[in-house]
Amino acid sequence: MNRHIYTLLFYILIPVICLRMIWRSVKEPSYMANPGQRFGFAPRMKGPVIWIHAVSAGESIAAFPMIEELLSGLPGYSILVTNMTPTGRERVISRYKDNSRVVQSYAPWDLSGAVSRFIKRVRPELLVIVDTELWPNYLHVCKRNNIKSILVNGRLSERSARGYARVPSLTRQMLSDLAAVAVQSESQGERFIHLGLDREKLFNTGSIKFDLGIPEDLAQKAVAYRKILGADRKVMVAASTHPGEEDIILKTFIDANNIHPETILVLAPRHPHRFAEVEQLLVGREIEYERFSRGNTCGVDCKVLLVDTIGELLYFYSLADIAFVGGSLVPVGGHNLMEAAVFGVPILMGKHLQNIEDIAGEFVRENALELVDETSFYEKLSDFMANPDKRKAAGEAALHVMKKNQGALSRVVELLYSNLGPYDR
Repeated sequence: MNRHIYTLLFYILIPVICLRMIWRSVKEPSYMANPGQRFGFAPRMKGPVIWIHAVSAGESIAAFPMIEELLSGLPGYSILVTNMTPTGRERVISRYKDNSRVVQSYAPWDLSGAVSRFIKRVRPELLVIVDTELWPNYLHVCKRNNIKSILVNGRLSERSARGYARVPSLTRQMLSDLAAVAVQSESQGERFIHLGLDREKLFNTGSIKFDLGIPEDLAQKAVAYRKILGADRKVMVAASTHPGEEDIILKTFIDANNIHPETILVLAPRHPHRFAEVEQLLVGREIEYERFSRGNTCGVDCKVLLVDTIGELLYFYSLADIAFVGGSLVPVGGHNLMEAAVFGVPILMGKHLQNIEDIAGEFVRENALELVDETSFYEKLSDFMANPDKRKAAGEAALHVMKKNQGALSRVVELLYSNLGPYDR
């Protein structure tokens, strides 16, 4: 398949895509926010602009330290961040609501007309794609307009590589249109080479997720959140959970809590539209809980704090004694465990880790990550609850992995600077 056939098929499928977006907006109304942006009607930008594409929440969080480095190093530039999903959009808006130099927009659909319209309105000097979200017309239209496209924090699982290999001509063209690819690991880079990337475009920088930025208000908010949770209680954070996971987590936690009642669960579902659904699980199990948005203090009978707002995880991780990172007990692929590791928190995850296989593998090898399934979850959670020495050792191992792998951010930012034209720094 070449790009023209791909584009024709995309145009044919537009009615189906629109209907799907309307259907998804029933649960997540934000899908219908600013629909014109999907067709390239992005905010008009002035002055030099860097376009950063981060498909969803995980990619947005990974991009935040990079965005802040660029804002500091390029004072004359603005940053436009595009997302495909409401969760990504909400993370960016929440983080930069007070910064006029960062603008958020839904990404245009990968139609040549929509992308061309987007480029005319934004006029970016550089496109930075976070992780692996390759779209043929994004890359083609940027190259046609002399805009360099750079993939950073690139990752490519064996499964994804097999998918790209099924359309070799389209994949080779996309890789040819990229100016540079910064990958998380050598094995990921070799998969790009095998698909046709020129080796001189490949840079093994490591993962920028290890260079996690700590919010300036961390200490202040941590004190406030500790008061909500209770001064003497141990804290388990279960973060970025998906359907099918919360039920397992709640059953396991309550069973363990019967023996270790001093622990409270901070439960943070991945998607905001599911907050009410998870609340009904708590009601159905007759578990005492509070919703974080209400601002109430958790009393002695409260077992669970349901985090029903966006952007709070780092603050709760800073208070955690144990963390479970979701998207891993169900076949989602696993979410970012570095947000817990940076605070030296012992980490539990399920075994569905295909999205983070290289990084998770290193944590496992360093005894910094315990893998569980529905059967073993109770035993390993109880072991952590009962053994402060084991928690301490696992947390220190997680922090060691973080520190050992830091430095990717500076390498990535220098790569971006080297692909810009004249600028003031």
